[in-house]
Amino acid sequence: MTTKHRIATALFCALAWIIVDQLTKAFFKQILTPGDVVSFFAGSLLVLPTYNHGAFLSLGAEMSDSTRNFIFIYGVLAILVGLLIWLLRSSKLGRVEVIAIACILGGGLSNLLDRCIYDGRVFDFLNIGIGHVRTGIFNVADVGIMLGLAMLLLGRAKRGPTSPGSATALQ
Repeated sequence: MTTKHRIATALFCALAWIIVDQLTKAFFKQILTPGDVVSFFAGSLLVLPTYNHGAFLSLGAEMSDSTRNFIFIYGVLAILVGLLIWLLRSSKLGRVEVIAIACILGGGLSNLLDRCIYDGRVFDFLNIGIGHVRTGIFNVADVGIMLGLAMLLLGRAKRGPTSPGSATALQ
C-alpha cells in the first residue's frame, strides 16, 4: 500500500468512526437523560446514558481529577500520535492493519473529544448481556477501539510466530 493509499484509507475509516460515534451520542443525549433505561431484545441490549470519568469499565474513575485528566487526555493523545506515526512511516502495513489502526484512532479521538468537551468525562450508553452476565457501559467509539485491537492481534496471530532472520521476520 502506498503512503497516499494508507492515509486515505485511514482518514476515511477514522472519520467514519468519529462521525458515527458522535452522532449516536448526540442522538441518545437528545432523547434520554442519565438514569433512563431502554431495553431491546428482551433486555439483551440496554441503552442507559451515563458520563464516565474513567476508562474501560470505569478504570481510573477514582483517581484525582488532575491525575485522571493527565492520563486520559495526554496519555491517550500520546498513544494516538504514536499510532499515527506508525501508520505514516511503516510502508509494510497491509490494508487490514491500516484499517485496524484507523479504528483505534477514530474511536480514541472521538472519546478524547468527549473528554475535552465534557470536563474529562466520556458519554457511554450501551450495555449488552444476558441476565446478570453483562458488559460494562460503553459507546460506539469503544467498539472501534476494541475492533481495531482485535484486528491487530488476530492479524499477528494468523501470521504465526516468526524467528529472527526468517523471511517473514524481515518483512
